[in-house]
Amino acid sequence: MNVKIISDSACEMLPEDIERCGIDIMPLYVIEGEKTYRDGIDITPEVLYANMRQGVCYKTSQIPYADFVEKFTALAEAGQPALCLSFSSGLSGTYQAAMLARRDVLEKYPDAQLEVLDTKSVTGGLGLIAEKVATAALEGKSMEELIDLANFYIAHIHHVFTVTDLEYLYRGGRLNKGTAMVGNMLKIKPLLDVDENGELRQIDKARGEKKLLKKMIDYMEAHGTAMDKQVIGVTHADNLALAEEFIKMASKHFKTTNFKLTTLVPIIGTHSGPGTLAVFFFDALK
Repeated sequence: MNVKIISDSACEMLPEDIERCGIDIMPLYVIEGEKTYRDGIDITPEVLYANMRQGVCYKTSQIPYADFVEKFTALAEAGQPALCLSFSSGLSGTYQAAMLARRDVLEKYPDAQLEVLDTKSVTGGLGLIAEKVATAALEGKSMEELIDLANFYIAHIHHVFTVTDLEYLYRGGRLNKGTAMVGNMLKIKPLLDVDENGELRQIDKARGEKKLLKKMIDYMEAHGTAMDKQVIGVTHADNLALAEEFIKMASKHFKTTNFKLTTLVPIIGTHSGPGTLAVFFFDALK
């Protein structure tokens, strides 16, 4: 029996790729006042970003331990081996909840094949890893082979992104109020990445979109490899024009048209805000 690949709704992939790869996506939760939505099921990116632009504030919640217990128990009872590729532990408690649930389910079903990996990745980075691993799972690779493959790509994924409105980083505690206000007034935007611990860090800044996109391409040039031989993930939060401008520049620079363009999932867009642009790629390939 092939290994089932599971991930969470921080995993950014095209719907047709999720279906083709047979990946089960477990939703995190988006909260608006007294209402709780399952990410990607009860609330869509389009609704979220439109509401955020009108001033609606959202919060988020990790996947509860009980959700994982229910999922893992069903897999164990069916004798279905499964590998769960989790949203970075540096950004969410989802991985820890999954590990606790795995431990408790294995106490009841000790022969079950259930593994959980912290991908140290998010959104399109997690999506690129999940697609590689799920494709190998469909080919019949063993659990050990899939874990090795996942760990390889976890070690070689890069995320680089920016936001167009610093107010949302301020709300999330990533910037102080003064820095956010001055940055917005002067049109100075940060360039951020995800470090080896799966945590966000600011690596640069630029004034104006053209300079910002150029810095993103410079980052890819410095950290990527064989850019014309891999899929480059591009995701945006209600900012299609900027994403298309980036793809135009990157296509010319790297001489490739192999991009996958997606809309940023609500669970991440809630914190980065409308206007976010993010790019994902590998620095080594198998």
